[in-house]
Amino acid sequence: FYFAKKSANLTIRFETADGKGGVEETVLHTEEYSMDLYKEQLQHIVEDHDEEKGPLFLYFPVQTPHFPIEVPKRYYDIYEGIVENEARRTVMAMISAMDEAVFTLVNGLEQRGMWDNTVFIFLSDNGGELGCGQYNYPLRGGKASLWEGGIRTTAFLHSPLLPQTTGVVNHEMIHVTDWLPTITRIATCGLEDPHKACPLDLGNINGVDQLATITLPGTLSNRTEILVNIDPLWHNKAIISGRWKLIVGPNGHDGWLPPPELTSNEVEEWVEIDDGARWRLFDILSDPYEKEDVSLKRLDIAMELFNRLNEYEVVMVEPGNKPYDPDSNPKYFNGTWTPWLETC
Repeated sequence: FYFAKKSANLTIRFETADGKGGVEETVLHTEEYSMDLYKEQLQHIVEDHDEEKGPLFLYFPVQTPHFPIEVPKRYYDIYEGIVENEARRTVMAMISAMDEAVFTLVNGLEQRGMWDNTVFIFLSDNGGELGCGQYNYPLRGGKASLWEGGIRTTAFLHSPLLPQTTGVVNHEMIHVTDWLPTITRIATCGLEDPHKACPLDLGNINGVDQLATITLPGTLSNRTEILVNIDPLWHNKAIISGRWKLIVGPNGHDGWLPPPELTSNEVEEWVEIDDGARWRLFDILSDPYEKEDVSLKRLDIAMELFNRLNEYEVVMVEPGNKPYDPDSNPKYFNGTWTPWLETC
């Protein structure tokens, strides 16, 4: 996954537009750390960009930190004597590798004189995976769960184009689907007046423009509800409406797992109760750590949100999961995960 020597025949293919509507490909077989390869590719993209042909949109979904936890020794050594837990130390070293790649990108934009006209967005797709040196404490749960530790993440937006780019903290409700209309709005109408109407023809989408919410302190979110998930295969679903969050069905990766560097005096002991409840309702405004299920006290709210989930489920797209095909096994392709069908 990160090292070819550990994962066998790591093949990374970079595809870039050739300026003629086609795609140029660079195929690499290497034992290098994948983040080093991506960092190098970032440099090429920025250096080769022709501003006369238009602006640059760069989406860089980093691999680190992610299982399997692997990192070059030069990053691991940074935390010698600082972090004793090996998994935690490796994860923090992976984050340092990510930081270096981000620095390379920002520095490249500055060297090209492009940074002053850049909007930089940094975000995560989910909470940390418990048991792999990642922790979400004091939030409950982790990746692959519907608890706050699995779905609530931090993000930041920075730009020299904004009048104030530091020191503003926003706790408003923003969903990942909101980035599409927000970024489209920036590209279409700029940052100057986030409250000004901007014609966006994106069709019937779930996301809403949140530029004013993000950049103007005190501006309320343009949404009051988040459909967290509906999973008919795992038989669970969840929704957030205002201060209320309803979770229906089984929900794994539970508990409050503190990082090893916290002392016992810094950790509050909470006991999770698996009472087999069909649903759980939380007031995440007053109880962001999801310690108290109030579904019996506020049955009216629970029923209202349950009915709302049912409305979504009626119009949802069915899962596209395909059955496992034994012909896809990497052992048939020299240990490489690769497309195996001639046609799809």
